[in-house]
Amino acid sequence: MKINDPLVRYPFRFGIAAIATTFGFFLLNFRKADIPGTVTEWGQFGDYMGGVLNPLFGLISLILVAATLRSQTQAAKLQAFEHQFFTLLSLHSSILQSIDRKMKDKTIMYGRDCFRFFYRRIVSISQNDRVPMSTAYQRFFDENGWEIEHYFRTVYHLFKHVKDQSVEIDATPAQRKRYYDLIKSQLSQYELVLLWFNVEGLNRGNWDSIRSDPEAKPFEHLNKANLVENPPDIPVGEVDDSTSLK
Repeated sequence: MKINDPLVRYPFRFGIAAIATTFGFFLLNFRKADIPGTVTEWGQFGDYMGGVLNPLFGLISLILVAATLRSQTQAAKLQAFEHQFFTLLSLHSSILQSIDRKMKDKTIMYGRDCFRFFYRRIVSISQNDRVPMSTAYQRFFDENGWEIEHYFRTVYHLFKHVKDQSVEIDATPAQRKRYYDLIKSQLSQYELVLLWFNVEGLNRGNWDSIRSDPEAKPFEHLNKANLVENPPDIPVGEVDDSTSLK
């Protein structure tokens, strides 16, 4: 029984209803009888009420205890779920910031700036070699994938954690969407577009179940029209001669 079931949320209402029902049956059957005038008869009436209501109140109490224990168990599961979720979010941020790129002018890029550079490098390959963006991404990944593949795995595990564990915590669709939205709020357009190329390409892994999840929608904020279908022109030589610091 869920904690939001009416019996658990409003036990006193059910108790009052039980008393009223018991009185109702009594009056219905003995409405023509005389009102008792002795202590013994009133005692028998009390025994009747207690005999009918005590088991019912005992059952309600048992249900409340079971619901309380279940609520405590669910709260512990939710706490464990959110601890792992926010740990993964923190890990995502750390991995993102650990990605770097030393430019030809000796400056160093970190984190999201690197993803913008990676994207422009992919566009440059596509334009210079006259190949589709997907092919250009695969060429880029074959050479530079070791720098970002752990980043992609972390993002995947964030989505997978919400999808797999939401059953354990009895999460509603709205709650699942809230967790998914927290993940997507951490992803810039350039992170999204590289992730999209990765999922659409040879390294898609097990993303299909996440992409088909009606609450997940990992790429709903991706501006495909400008970043994939009509990428910007990249001047020749702008994204050449950069190296990783690793």
